Amino acid sequence: MNTTITVIIILLYLVLLFGVCAWAQKRQKAKEAEGSTGSFLMASKSLPTVLVAFMMAGAGIGSINTTGIAEQVQTAGLSGMCVGFAGAVALIVLAVFGGKRMRALPYNTMPSMAKAYCGETTRWLLSLGGLVIALAIAALQFIGGGAMLSSMFPDLISYQAGVVITAVVFFIVAALGGMMGASLSNMVNMVVMYIGLGLVLFFALTGLGGWDALVEQVNAIPEPTTSGAPWLSITGGLGLATFVSYFATEIPNRFTTQSNTQQIFAAKDGKAARNGLIIGALMMVPITIISTLIGLIARVQFPDLAVLTQAMPMVVLSVNPVAAGLGMAALWAVNVSTGVALMMTCAQLISYDVLSPFTRNREMNEKQQAALSRVVLVAVLVITLIMAFLMRGIVSTIMTMCAITPAFAFIFVPILYKPSLLKKSTGITLLLVSYIFFFLWLFIPPLKAMFADPVYPEWVLALVTFVVCYVVDKRPVEVPAGDAEALAARD
Repeated sequence: MNTTITVIIILLYLVLLFGVCAWAQKRQKAKEAEGSTGSFLMASKSLPTVLVAFMMAGAGIGSINTTGIAEQVQTAGLSGMCVGFAGAVALIVLAVFGGKRMRALPYNTMPSMAKAYCGETTRWLLSLGGLVIALAIAALQFIGGGAMLSSMFPDLISYQAGVVITAVVFFIVAALGGMMGASLSNMVNMVVMYIGLGLVLFFALTGLGGWDALVEQVNAIPEPTTSGAPWLSITGGLGLATFVSYFATEIPNRFTTQSNTQQIFAAKDGKAARNGLIIGALMMVPITIISTLIGLIARVQFPDLAVLTQAMPMVVLSVNPVAAGLGMAALWAVNVSTGVALMMTCAQLISYDVLSPFTRNREMNEKQQAALSRVVLVAVLVITLIMAFLMRGIVSTIMTMCAITPAFAFIFVPILYKPSLLKKSTGITLLLVSYIFFFLWLFIPPLKAMFADPVYPEWVLALVTFVVCYVVDKRPVEVPAGDAEALAARD
């Protein structure tokens, strides 16, 4: 690949990225002067449909849904794409059943909503789980960005330097423009992804001889998938239980964690939240398909690939220099779009839920709140960098913590639809049972051997715990004043 062309493309991408963030910062200062609240962390709750869509699509794709899909296709065939479709389906579920209702309520985060119904301890437990998940996924984006930069410029940038450069870019985008800047930057990132990966697929598929040639060569692969199913089987390569587990994990994860719902709270109204999420979910689908096809091309072109995570980069580097440069920029944009969104998630959770009881930040003016948020972002940057450098194996393990989110769903679905099902003990008990089981599963080998995927027992435990609390505990939760009216009057 021509390094000069790639450098020029990356620099142009960064100029555009920082430019939109600088514009967002000017807009934020104007909002501060007007006395607006929440302009840095929540974009003054003014995101229109289009920005909700781009923010959600950029945050939802991530390296797991691009290079991760291409990697999984190497052993699971076509069924490796299911993680991307599971995420899109989960976002549509969130949009239809949660978009308008969440936006109608007067909260900024999921833990603050839970606190209003289930108490302060539930809020802290939710904040802990949400932060660990968000920090882990952000660290993976640092790792992915560092790998991309070091593979693009092996003679100029080491892996460690690539991680630091990626982290600094994340921080600048988040600190400059806040939530509005992150949303606008994801418009840039999504355009770069579509152009770069689309061109790579076009040239790689053309070089292979077209669609029919790809299908023929995939069907001729002598080795079976991991499960023994055909390479073009939709569910067989992963096996039905694993295939379904992605949906069983993604739906409660997208519905309940701050990293996925922050766009709802920042939307200008319920319609913008719902429609933006649906459009964002649909925008994820083409990238999922492109990543799957690139993975199949890699399986045909590089059958003896030693490091499966390099499947997509290898195909990108095999096309002409301009397309390759745009493709590598797209892979970096994937990490930036998700990483920036997750840094904003961490800043929101820490500012509104962890520091709030100590700083009384609701009494701060907008300028002070923005300054505090930037300090929080520095802390998030440092913690996530440490995780990226020293805890790569632990980060991957933490990612399985998304399996704890069925317990979250049994808190938030009743809040939105029937609070009378909640009891005083429901929130704390659900979270403690879910967390305890997860750590037992993590450290007790026989338990892990019994349950290959913890999401299934987590669903059962959450349901049983919810029912027991409802039957045994006679103390109903109090519905905050105005919430029922707000839900009834939602737009």
